[in-house]
Amino acid sequence: MDTVAIAITSSDNKPMNYESTSEEGRTPSAIIAIGAVFAVLPTVFVTLRFCCRLRVSNAGLAADNWLILSALILTIGMGLMLVIGAALNGLGQPTPQGWGPKDYFWVTDDAEILTEKIFFAFILTQALAFGLVKLSILFFYRRIFFTRTFRILTSIMITVVCVWTVGFFFAYLFRCDTNFWALWAPLKFLIQYCYDSKPYFYTLAISDVVTDFLILGLPLFWVWRLNMSTSKRLAVSGVFLLGAVAIGTGIARLVVYIDQGEDFKKNADGIGHLTTLMVWTMIEISIAVIAGCLPTIWPLISKLSLEDMMRTLRSVLSKESLRNQSGPSRYRGRQSDDASGSGSDKERKRLSDDFPATQI
Repeated sequence: MDTVAIAITSSDNKPMNYESTSEEGRTPSAIIAIGAVFAVLPTVFVTLRFCCRLRVSNAGLAADNWLILSALILTIGMGLMLVIGAALNGLGQPTPQGWGPKDYFWVTDDAEILTEKIFFAFILTQALAFGLVKLSILFFYRRIFFTRTFRILTSIMITVVCVWTVGFFFAYLFRCDTNFWALWAPLKFLIQYCYDSKPYFYTLAISDVVTDFLILGLPLFWVWRLNMSTSKRLAVSGVFLLGAVAIGTGIARLVVYIDQGEDFKKNADGIGHLTTLMVWTMIEISIAVIAGCLPTIWPLISKLSLEDMMRTLRSVLSKESLRNQSGPSRYRGRQSDDASGSGSDKERKRLSDDFPATQI
């Protein structure tokens, strides 16, 4: 099908009814502001990350830095989609309902078509962006921890994230098989040619939160096997768990998905429904990029306000971990990969690159 009829007025020129129920009071100007602010904020933190790595730590860039930069570029693109969509009178507009109770199944207008086209591109982009943030965190871990078991676990998680990213990308790309036009056609064609997207978005949001939990908790087992005081273990764990703030926004997005999906009136308000999903996704990906940068810019943060915790972190591998290696057996023969002092020399070097002593 090459064309789709658009109905705006009835045969007797009666004005069409419009519905606006799920935008939570968002105006086009508010949507533009959200797109701009949540594109600029992660840009600031990624810039700080690169400055900290190159100027403060005097270390080179690694894979995790380039991955987070790629995620940032996609995040900026998502912000631009919100800005352009609202500026062109698409996002934030009321949804056409027709003239009767079920006319919304076959009527549409330019604002709805534009919104649905932007939503399609937005969802494909967010799948790649979230995947890149997760990969950046995993590769950051691999620069610090060198035990064989840890590297195997991170390799497994990297594979899982890659499959997760590619799977959700192509699952939505071919939601309507190759009938892409149906994605921005009247609702009756979407129902006819495309699968129900509700399971897709529920699965996406739930698996997003679950993988975040697994990734952020991955280094804690090794941290808590170090021979140090509980307060120091908590301090080091806190640095790695700074990214947990993204889990909160992921849970919030899941709640929004459920609320939108179960409310028939909100589904009938197509523009408002899609706008709400895009706004919350934009907030989450922005927070995710920021959270992924927080551990790497810790020298700057600690210099500003949390010097004591930074001191604790530096001491982990400069004093306590070296003490774990004392004794001839630590320097002769094959060391166990899971010993509490395993790889601590390398780990101390890597951590000192990211958390230099000169910052205190």
